[in-house]
Amino acid sequence: MAILTSNKGKNLLASLLASAVKNDLLNPLILKAIERRFDKEENVAYLRPSQPPGCVRDRFVLGRALIKSLNRSLIDSRTPASVRRALFLFLFETLLPNPRVRKAREEFRERYGADLPGFLVISPGKACNLNCKGCYAGSGPSREKLRWDVFDWLVTEMENRWGSRFVVISGGEPFIYRSEGKGILEMAQKHRGSYFMVYTNGTLIDEKMAERLADLGNVTPAISVEGFEETTNERRGKGVYARIIEAMRNLRDAGVPFGISVTATRQNLHEITSSEFADFYFDEMRATYGWIFQYMPIGRAYTLDYMLNAEERLYLWRKTWEMILEKGVFISDFWNHGPAVLGCIAAGRGGGYLYVNWNGDVTPCVFVPYSPVNLNEIYEKGGTINDIWDQPFFAEIRRWQRNYGYDKPADEVNNWLAPCLIRDHHLEFREFLRKHSPKPIDESAEKALQDDEYVRGMEEFDREYGTLSGEIWDRYYRKPVPFEIIFEETSEIGARAK
Repeated sequence: MAILTSNKGKNLLASLLASAVKNDLLNPLILKAIERRFDKEENVAYLRPSQPPGCVRDRFVLGRALIKSLNRSLIDSRTPASVRRALFLFLFETLLPNPRVRKAREEFRERYGADLPGFLVISPGKACNLNCKGCYAGSGPSREKLRWDVFDWLVTEMENRWGSRFVVISGGEPFIYRSEGKGILEMAQKHRGSYFMVYTNGTLIDEKMAERLADLGNVTPAISVEGFEETTNERRGKGVYARIIEAMRNLRDAGVPFGISVTATRQNLHEITSSEFADFYFDEMRATYGWIFQYMPIGRAYTLDYMLNAEERLYLWRKTWEMILEKGVFISDFWNHGPAVLGCIAAGRGGGYLYVNWNGDVTPCVFVPYSPVNLNEIYEKGGTINDIWDQPFFAEIRRWQRNYGYDKPADEVNNWLAPCLIRDHHLEFREFLRKHSPKPIDESAEKALQDDEYVRGMEEFDREYGTLSGEIWDRYYRKPVPFEIIFEETSEIGARAK
């Protein structure tokens, strides 16, 4: 075991597997060994001892899709050994931490009596070269950014105190970020045992950058699209779609696994759930994965007009599962796939995350723009990442998550199709804001607190969606129901949403 937890041992094993996974004889054996954990639905009920049957089903199907999607990238002839090696090294660093990290994990559990967070989402810089409608972040001057030493400290703290090796980078446009002459790629170079997923508009990924990403191996871009050309350009700007497609070709030719990131709105719902959409991005462009972010009414010029209504949201739930099963792709919706991750993952819940923006404000979630603590102040005081995690506002949200279902027996779990505190339980969230008074991180977040029309709209959505999704939850999650029956019995959802 000592050799496996040493840096030398993990690097050697990662290199061996990086070679073996390309071998036509060994690859099926490796894949089968990995899939064995997902070969039966009951094998995925490991994060919590008691889960509603529908949650186990969702985790099984989504986990299997992820494994197969990753394997397609690993065996692609264009994928360089550096990429395969980085993926295996990330797994070993996560599963076989060194003694110091194991001790830190044990101390965390002993002190807080909680599961460790899984990752961080960090927006190190606000600057962006686009000006997309309804962006949660907006755009702004490049001076609004984390200093390099603070950014590096945060990633190091996450690695050493939580044993986490997954870092999600957002923005602004992450590839614009520079501090002390260094950017995202230099951060990935320094933290080779961690894996970085970067949400990007893709417009800066030329052939040279794609080649550098291939050499690093531990960075995967998740490129934002809104659908096809007209829809993407309408939200992101004229000519942006062509630049996105060029970036995808550059990444594909360099063998860098990449994904797509889609904002689901009332305007593009049917486009992004079409067979043509899946065929183009996953088959033709060779995206490895996809994330769906339902439009949230926060950020610059927030409005309820883009937000899916209750019927449309359930239509999206049904169509994404059809896409996963019929197309064999991994695409996950952070709201509708709440049952697969056992509810809300914000506020540093076990396996979940916290969000840090360019000013050092730490919030429970990318879509909750209220912060009780600033990263820069903790850093200057010589604190730790656990001082950030242990804020009363975050603890209140984690307590709500546990009461809602995360620590409940299967028959007492509430509706995880409505997992989001700020969106699906808005009035309850308002009570937490009044109790803890976290700071709004921007002018729009401050304005939303005083906007009675906004509150009424969210309250009305919660009532309607809670009723409709509650029926789905009771019928298809509290007992084992295969997707074939679900698709047959819910076909009217699509008819009503059109």
